[in-house]
Amino acid sequence: ALIEVESYFDRYAVSRVGAQGLMQVMPFWKKEIGRPEDNLTQPDTNLRYGCHILKFYLDKEKGNLHRALARYNGSLGKHWYPERVFTRWRKHWYNGELSFN
Repeated sequence: ALIEVESYFDRYAVSRVGAQGLMQVMPFWKKEIGRPEDNLTQPDTNLRYGCHILKFYLDKEKGNLHRALARYNGSLGKHWYPERVFTRWRKHWYNGELSFN
């Protein structure tokens, strides 16, 4: 659902602020967790980065997915982004009940 919201599955997507690939990873993360030569439009690389970043924020928020998603998007304190991800999750990816913090 996060990838659907971030890039609509376009590995070449680039946001207006420079986030790249499926999970819309900002290039500064290459210095933080990777290598400068990493190609963020490569699906395996982008997924590795994006999942690592989301895990970092989940740990920071003690498992609170709503807050971790807001941090991932840079919109902590706002609810629109996590709700957009949860809505897509319910609509396209999950067939049961949801319970998020």
